[in-house]
Amino acid sequence: MSYWRNAKRMEAVMRINLERVLSRLEELYQCGLLEDGNHTRMAFSPEDLKGREVFQNYFRKLGLDPRIDEAGNNIVRLEGRNPDLPVIMTGSHLDTVPDGGRYDGALGCIGGLEVCETLVENHYQLNHPLEVIVFTDEEGFRFGNGLLGSSAIAGGKLGISENDTDLYGEKRSEVMKKCGISVMDAYKAKRDKDSVHCFMELHIEQGASLYRNQTSIGIVSSIAGVLRYEVTIEGEANHAGSTVMDERKDALAAAAKFIAKLPNIIKSCGNHYTVGTVGTIKVTPNSVNVVPGSCTFQLEVRDQDEKVIKNICNQAKEHIEQICREMGETCTFTKISYHEPAPMAGWVKDAIECAVRKLGIQYEIVPSGAFHDSLIMTAAFPTGMIFVPSVDGISHSRYEKTLDKDIEQGCNALLQTILEVDDVAE
Repeated sequence: MSYWRNAKRMEAVMRINLERVLSRLEELYQCGLLEDGNHTRMAFSPEDLKGREVFQNYFRKLGLDPRIDEAGNNIVRLEGRNPDLPVIMTGSHLDTVPDGGRYDGALGCIGGLEVCETLVENHYQLNHPLEVIVFTDEEGFRFGNGLLGSSAIAGGKLGISENDTDLYGEKRSEVMKKCGISVMDAYKAKRDKDSVHCFMELHIEQGASLYRNQTSIGIVSSIAGVLRYEVTIEGEANHAGSTVMDERKDALAAAAKFIAKLPNIIKSCGNHYTVGTVGTIKVTPNSVNVVPGSCTFQLEVRDQDEKVIKNICNQAKEHIEQICREMGETCTFTKISYHEPAPMAGWVKDAIECAVRKLGIQYEIVPSGAFHDSLIMTAAFPTGMIFVPSVDGISHSRYEKTLDKDIEQGCNALLQTILEVDDVAE
């Protein structure tokens, strides 16, 4: 096989095959599609395994042998001219949330595959080896914690145990064993930092910014940090019929006052991309004829700036405490978890920007409010993300949609970016 090394010549002729990408997205979508329109490809499920096998077969037809690492990540390597150079990595995940869409995660995997196939078809060999990765259990809804595969590769804390139980009461050890992987060995998937040139992930935005602005490409600046608190308000349970309104210590009413105030706190302390959410709430005794004596809810705040996140949470705490004082109640404010904001590597961002400019594609620099495998990868390797629009911002839904033209632009941007980073010296 002969290889071209004239970059300008290749830029003029090398483009991805959109029809092939769309066909494969559809084929993967069938892995988990039910007659009622529900689509679920839960991690470690038969549907997940089927989707992975379909994906691996694409590479086998290219003459490339997929492998599975100790954490269950599917990895395919396209050798470079210098196999001793650190690898360029790209990929995403194939597992979905319940009744999820056809693009979340899958587009990044298919995009990586398409880059490989385009390079092979054009007899073009990179300097660096290229690896396409399907990460294990990104979504995490089966066991309650995700990003397993990327955490293992990056050497992060896995937070898993053989005795973890899933939605059906089945132990993690047995679930993973059926997939040919061991809980105790997952950490062995860790890759040395010096062995990776960079990681790039093509993904749908899962928000409406790009779609509203009719922009085909988003270059991700950073992934938002997330701080979560559990808040418990203690009032006084009493008979709903005989306790007059001005004598009540209604814990739910106090919580409602705070929740109604939260948007104003976010607006005054944050920016356009700052978000705050109360997504769970538990009321005790939870009876229509009893004044709520206790109310527990979870507060989540996301932003690209750690200082903004902490300021909002401090403001929230002060407001809750003030409400409780006025109503004769008490509260506790307990931190559950915190993920620091994850900025993308500057030189990888620059490479993406250079690539889309060469392609003549309109783009924006945007933050990501959602978690991705890239969040974990930033801790260990230079990382970049390419977003394409989600129609009406809809994601994690069967109605998730990305336009064909944007899929084509995103895959071409990924291809051109890989060519750009391949020329970046160590």
